[in-house]
Amino acid sequence: MRTKDVFLVLIMNLAFGATFISAKVGVTEFPAFMFTALRFLIVAVVLIPFLKIHKGQMFNILIISILGGGIHFGLFYLALDSSKYVSSVAIVLQLGIPISTILSVIFLKEIIRWRRILGIILSFAGVITLMFEPTIFSDLDGVYFSLLAATAMSISMILMKKLKNIKVFDLQAWLAFVSTLMLGFISLTFETNHYEVIINASYIGWAAVLFTSLIATVIGHATFYRLITRYDVSKITPLTLIVPIFAIINSLIVSHFEIFDGFDETINFKIILGASMTLIGVGIVMIREKRIDISPRPWIFL
Repeated sequence: MRTKDVFLVLIMNLAFGATFISAKVGVTEFPAFMFTALRFLIVAVVLIPFLKIHKGQMFNILIISILGGGIHFGLFYLALDSSKYVSSVAIVLQLGIPISTILSVIFLKEIIRWRRILGIILSFAGVITLMFEPTIFSDLDGVYFSLLAATAMSISMILMKKLKNIKVFDLQAWLAFVSTLMLGFISLTFETNHYEVIINASYIGWAAVLFTSLIATVIGHATFYRLITRYDVSKITPLTLIVPIFAIINSLIVSHFEIFDGFDETINFKIILGASMTLIGVGIVMIREKRIDISPRPWIFL
């Protein structure tokens, strides 16, 4: 890989890793569903030119948008709002990849061999190790919401395999449009004081909305798809396992220097062990895939 492309890999992972921090900052100032709706509203406006009707595929596109957009991100940001630890959310979300592999075996009759089975077992064992770490055990809501978010995205990834000739930003435009309506309705129904929240939100809160909307979408996605035009997806996708590592490092820095409120990150041997087991297991699943499509992974929609 050329030096320039190594730099692009670094930029991509930094953008996606920092998104966890900005989202955590955002949900400390906005209700989780409101923050998610605002995030998607901006993305929807930016991607209006890509909002096109795809005959014969709109039903799958809408279901994917509901599962991979509104449900996944609603639960993802709810996990960040519920958890004191960005690390547990960042790691558990990676289970979307082995879960999608399991679903592919069940519903698409795909065949997996022992190495990928080992990777799946190792990744889940890593999350179980995290769950029984005392600090994480006392904060399990974030883990549960993250697991549900990963499952919703996994189901949408299975449906993505049925799409034909749909460009990534075309799909993201529909995902953003549907998610804005869905999450906006949920927020107006179950959350309160919207006007007061908007009026009283600090510039840091609004910066978090803009960062999660634009930096992840524009910089993160642009660098990812630039890389996959030059290299096999099977070579690029495993490099994204650096994303949760960057997210954890960023969270530890923010917690240590008390840069933002709402962060109380901690690290110890059991957390490192659980995280390592999960990421290695996910890596095995990704690397051993014979047919790797370029459908956006869970972190791609961050």
